[in-house]
Amino acid sequence: MFKPVIIVPCYNHADAFENQALHLVKIGLPVIVVDDGSLDKQSQKLKHICAKNKFQYVYNYPNGGKGKAMKLGLKSALESDYTHALQIDADGQHNVNDIKSFLDMAKKNPDCAIIGNPIYDTSAPFSRLLGRKITNFWVALETMNFHMPDVMCGFRVYPLKITCDVIKYVYFNRMGFDIEVLVKLYWHGTDLIKKPTRVIYPKGGTSNFHVFKDNIYISLLHTYLCALCPLGLCKRFFYKHLSKGKR
Repeated sequence: MFKPVIIVPCYNHADAFENQALHLVKIGLPVIVVDDGSLDKQSQKLKHICAKNKFQYVYNYPNGGKGKAMKLGLKSALESDYTHALQIDADGQHNVNDIKSFLDMAKKNPDCAIIGNPIYDTSAPFSRLLGRKITNFWVALETMNFHMPDVMCGFRVYPLKITCDVIKYVYFNRMGFDIEVLVKLYWHGTDLIKKPTRVIYPKGGTSNFHVFKDNIYISLLHTYLCALCPLGLCKRFFYKHLSKGKR
């Protein structure tokens, strides 16, 4: 059985999400929007958008970060008997026209996670591109896999059962969540498939990424993952080679 749902974590991006919601409605899939403690006006607008489009609205307070919002959304999706969850950001960076092809790939590879491999245009800030390259280098070392997808791309499809098992052990709930959950899924034997997708930085758009604070936070995450790397790679070997047929 393949029963997908779309999950959109949102923090103060109701204005950008209003336009994105029109495209999501046309896709015809259920949508869970997790409001991660947005400001009152933004929350009210987001709630109105969800009611208008018959999206499920989940409110998380106080703001706990993208990871906290996604954990809430993923658990809610699993409890509603969905099998896969497509994560897409609310700020308009991701190409909603690729949703169908992401889900088609997930349906053909139900035990894998499908991860957006970004194709950037000139709107992408150099500092963000550099930061991604540094993170992807560290992730390659943490997984001993130099063919990993871009782990900072928030456009992806999760197999829900294994992901909800893994997020119990994901501790970085802010900007590090997208990185940590993929590394730990990989360590738990889940294969990650790259899917090229166009990513833009909308003109006048706002980002919740704080260059100094979040880069320090991500550096701490990589220190933690590097320390766990030997154990993580042993886990992957066990799940891939010694526990076949038991999962």
